[in-house]
Amino acid sequence: MVEILKDLNVAIEEILGCVSGPAEKEELFILDALDRICAEDVTARFSVPPFDTSAMDGFAVASAGFGESAAGKTVLKVIGEAAAGCVNGFKISGGEAVKIMTGAPLPAGADAILVKEAAEEEKEGGSWTVSSREKLKPGLHVRRTGADFAAGDVIVPRGARLNPAALGILASSGYSRVNVFKKRSVAVVSTGDELIDPLDQRVAADGFAPEFGRIMNSNLFLLYGLLNKTGVNCELCGIARDTPEEIAARISEGLSKADIVITTGGASVGSYDFIPDALRLLNFEVGIWKMAIKPGRPFIFAMKKAGNHNKLVFGLPGNPASSLVSFIKLLRPALYKYAGLANPRECVSVMGAISESVKKDPERTTYLRAVISNPAGERGKSPLISVPSRQDSNILTTALAANCLAEIPAGEGRVESGESVWAQII
Repeated sequence: MVEILKDLNVAIEEILGCVSGPAEKEELFILDALDRICAEDVTARFSVPPFDTSAMDGFAVASAGFGESAAGKTVLKVIGEAAAGCVNGFKISGGEAVKIMTGAPLPAGADAILVKEAAEEEKEGGSWTVSSREKLKPGLHVRRTGADFAAGDVIVPRGARLNPAALGILASSGYSRVNVFKKRSVAVVSTGDELIDPLDQRVAADGFAPEFGRIMNSNLFLLYGLLNKTGVNCELCGIARDTPEEIAARISEGLSKADIVITTGGASVGSYDFIPDALRLLNFEVGIWKMAIKPGRPFIFAMKKAGNHNKLVFGLPGNPASSLVSFIKLLRPALYKYAGLANPRECVSVMGAISESVKKDPERTTYLRAVISNPAGERGKSPLISVPSRQDSNILTTALAANCLAEIPAGEGRVESGESVWAQII
């Protein structure tokens, strides 16, 4: 029987179709809202800028006829000075100018700014003039009312992540509070008789080392970090021993705290891979997928209806690098939707030259932990994607410095050093 591998994009769409997005909202002070997801369209209370302003230090002038005198030099009488924040009430006519600072309101009658560097300013006795040979066009160095946004515009849309720019935009429209989606929880259940909890008191004792055949439960903490960076809370549900009943009990505990549970280990088809059996005990519809990616081929996706929303369980492989890749490629889009992000598939991919020759997998796309860089002073060259040699799925140390996953397409042969490949920034 030929094994059918599941396409990554097909799997993502299938998962996204089952994820129930957030509904509950809360109002936060904007300084507490960084990286949260906006829960409604926020509209501008007024235009920004709220009036025409100068974009440069210089002189506010009427551009008509400027620089077209017979002598080739325009001389204007300076009638005053306008600084940012002042209410000057100036009104200029032909032959007049107002000295102006960046951000100051444009005086009535002015439609352009003669920049300070192009002006010759003279003060003698009670006379104050400015002259220039420049020719000015209407609107030069003027920031028009509503150039950033107009009253009533949507300035931060529903589903947008509130990055530092969003906080500044909200403040510029007079908002000090914003409605965001409440942070949702995801529960994590580790499985395996071989696992030791790093928080166990005996682990802290001097001279501790795992007994023969036992390993530390690193996946739990890897996933804790990944989940928090994704914008959800992580509920730790401990380690389940290798029986369907105990795994089911731990998953049930997780489902009492969250609509999504992630399990690690036991996702394959070995004699001690009990995740599918445990999920069937809980009446889940279980999909056992063989993904067309490397690492991360074994993957379980299970769903159960719970009123008007879905309960989901994702079964990740036990090897840490496999869990990392599966999380980034499969789980993160689902969790972005779960958190309320408008574009859950958003990611940044960059093409660069790979540092090493890499063998392709005949059937699966390979994702390598890598470092992408663009050395200073070498603009115009392709970014370099440096690939550490140790890429086994049980090795996590190569992920420490990694900032991307280099994508090696399936096929025969190799990708040679210097060839271009895509890399997803992580």
